[in-house]
Order: sequence, then structure tokens, then C-alpha cells
Amino acid sequence: MTNREATGIDKLDEILDGGLPEGASIMVIGKPGTGKSLFCSQFLKEGMDSEQGGLYITLDNSPEDIIDGAKEFGWTFKESDKFIIMDVYSWKLGKEITSDYAVQGPSDLNQLNMTLSDALKDIGDCDKRIVMDSASSLTFFTDTSSTVRFLQVVSAKTKANNGVLVMTVEEGVHDEQTLSTLNYTADGVIRFKKEDDQRYFSVSRMAKTQVNEDWHEFRINDNGIETF
Repeated sequence: MTNREATGIDKLDEILDGGLPEGASIMVIGKPGTGKSLFCSQFLKEGMDSEQGGLYITLDNSPEDIIDGAKEFGWTFKESDKFIIMDVYSWKLGKEITSDYAVQGPSDLNQLNMTLSDALKDIGDCDKRIVMDSASSLTFFTDTSSTVRFLQVVSAKTKANNGVLVMTVEEGVHDEQTLSTLNYTADGVIRFKKEDDQRYFSVSRMAKTQVNEDWHEFRINDNGIETF
């Protein structure tokens, strides 16, 4: 039987026979404002509630914004032995960065890889949930083939750490070839969309899981993402 990691979203966990498969790398695709980043935070929060380790690799928002955003839903994202924010954003601000897990820009994939290894080691010997928000930003600073090789390394380290990797991809900013290449690195794909005031998700594919591609409505309230 495949071990599963609950996402904290009831309908999605039902579709996935309990959650995302352990060791899997999941691509979450959607346009801005569809709920991708919130899904990432909720997935990490669910893991922390179960005493799992969490690593948030942020390329699109500051660590402060991530922590403040979580507070809006009553979630405490405090960096600790088991929860680390890997900062690949603050270099844009041109200020001094003191975090041990800050990277001076996403173009240096070697530094990214070494910082990732340090973070995973420091979190310790426990199941881990890893979020990268967003993988799209990597492609703006490196060529697609280098990005794919790096994502494959991250995926391999995720499996070695009994983890699950969730990486967001921005819909509409990549050509079809780039999107297909990024898709190749993933074991599963979840899509988010917004039509008028309604939001929906669909599971396009998932390793070790039989799924269909039906769209399911969800809402965002004080508890985060909820289905009905």
C-alpha cells in the first residue's frame, strides 16, 4: 500500500485515496490568484500539525509575506528545527540577508542545491514536505534544460527524505514545449482555475492513483481552502 500525505483539503484527499503519494513530486498549475500559493501553505500546515518537517523554497515572495499570509488563516509559520524557509527572493531587494538559508539569486543552481541539502539535513530525520513557489521563476534566470536537471535533483532528494514535493507553475507564461518539459519532472499534476468568482481544481494525473480530470469547486475562507 502506498503511504499518503493528506493535503488538508477533504475532497482532494478523497480523490487521491488519502493524499499525495509519499516520494512524489507534484506540479500545481494555474494562473495568478487561483489559489496555488495558499494550497502550498495549507499543505505545509497540515504536515506541521502531524509533526512533519517543512521546507518552503520561495522565489516569488519574501519570508515575511509568507509568514504574514499564514497568520491570516490562523496558522503559525515560525522558523524552527523542523520548519525552514529557503529565501530565494530577498536578493531582489538589494539588502543584506542574514539567513543561513538565503540564496543570492536563482541563477546559481549550485548554491541552490547546496542550500537545499543543508536545509534538509538540518530539519533532521523525519518525513518532510517541500514546497517550491514557483518553479516558473527558475526558468526566467536559467535555461529550461538546467531548470529541469535541478528539479530532478530536488525530486531525488525528496524521495530520499521520505518527502513530498509540491512545485507551482504559472499558467500562461510558458510556451507549450517548456510546459511539457516541466511536466516531465512531475509524478502528478493538479490544476487550479478561476471563473468569475468561483475557483476549481482538477487532478490531471497522479502516480499510483486512478483519477479522472473532473473539476471540483472550492472556496477560500478563514480556514483556507475548503471544498463543498
